Amino acid sequence: MYMPPKPGSKIIIVGGGCFGLSTAFALALKKKYHVVVFDRQPIPSSDAASTDISKCVRYDYGNKLLYMQLTMEAMPHWHQWNKERAEQNESPVFEQTGVLLMGYQGTFGPYEEQSMQAICEAGYGHAIEKLLTPESIIQKYPQFEQTVRNGYDIAYVNKDGGWCNSEEAIKHLYGKCVGEGVDFVVGQDQGCFEDLWLDDNDKGIVKGIVTQDGTHHVADTVLMTTGAWTASLVDVKDQLQATGHVVMHFEPKEPLRQSLASIPAWAADITRTGYYGFPVNADGKLKIAHHFESGYLNPREKDHVSTPRTHVDHANDTIPISAVQHARASLAEIFPATSSMDITYTRTCWYSDSVDGGYLVSPHPSYKNLVIASGDSGHGMKVLPVIGYKICHVIEGIESDYSRAWAWRTTTVPENQGNIGKHKTMGDGQHNDRFATQDELLC
Repeated sequence: MYMPPKPGSKIIIVGGGCFGLSTAFALALKKKYHVVVFDRQPIPSSDAASTDISKCVRYDYGNKLLYMQLTMEAMPHWHQWNKERAEQNESPVFEQTGVLLMGYQGTFGPYEEQSMQAICEAGYGHAIEKLLTPESIIQKYPQFEQTVRNGYDIAYVNKDGGWCNSEEAIKHLYGKCVGEGVDFVVGQDQGCFEDLWLDDNDKGIVKGIVTQDGTHHVADTVLMTTGAWTASLVDVKDQLQATGHVVMHFEPKEPLRQSLASIPAWAADITRTGYYGFPVNADGKLKIAHHFESGYLNPREKDHVSTPRTHVDHANDTIPISAVQHARASLAEIFPATSSMDITYTRTCWYSDSVDGGYLVSPHPSYKNLVIASGDSGHGMKVLPVIGYKICHVIEGIESDYSRAWAWRTTTVPENQGNIGKHKTMGDGQHNDRFATQDELLC
């Protein structure tokens, strides 16, 4: 039976990414806990999914109404953070460019149709602008003319949406945490989680954590917000799996660079193609990413659990050659301007995929004093300002629609359904799965 922490308790949070920082801030505001965040790297951790130049911020969620509502709740906070940044003479963390969601050959997919309906029924129909003819899309966004000519000829814009500078957002929230008295322990030795510290007489009781330097840190409650590393650190009973999804940067030259700086965040028939992208940022970088069904896996030898493979430990990694080939072929239709551009940067962004694509935020059923908050499934950053309050409710034993939806699952999804299913293995030496050379990233 899970027992919420009492006032005065020490709560250790393992992982200083999106879920970890947001929860640390929410707990710190209560002024009744000692909150300590551990991470193997300084914040923002360079290999966290949350450390990136851009993430989409939208409340278009098809028929997943709970996540639509959660993101709607986050939107005012993004604007408030921009005001805080302005007072600090810092650049905005949220850019309200709108989000352009394109259908194909005159038809919206179920995701787009369900999103528009749900948004309108929630009272936000004023944010939706439908572009139902090729001409209407081109008139509003002439940069997508060739995309439209290639069949992506129906669309709508969610004018409330846009994108966030996710690394800067993490820095901003980190500053807010420090200001509220959250303690941080970072570094490869003293900040790196090695294992749970279990009671000698009852291995089901968590007393704290052990870090890589061998130090035992006592805690009344341990919260694991370790993202894609969670399944490799704690037994989650096949509820989570680390999957890698490719990110590419291009650097267009003028005048195209300036033109592409004014486009919205966009997705091209996303459930069919998996491709989405962003405007050129202030550094001249054009980011396009691919989120397909289950991503790449990197299974470790001892138990075949997939673990993230990042630039921290593999600095020379690019992305699999199969991903480059697929992107070049797909983007020739979706975003043909990239065909004459080199891919100047690549990254594998690692998700913690759950069995059903929903978050897993729950006390661990096998360990007392341990809470898991993971299963971002590729859609965590947009709710950075508010997700911590919901996780805090789970820690404190407050029941809600969110705690019920994110509770520990006791069933598994049938094979090839949900987020855990078909996959490719990353860099296994096979011709189509090896990492691309730098020359192969050139146009």
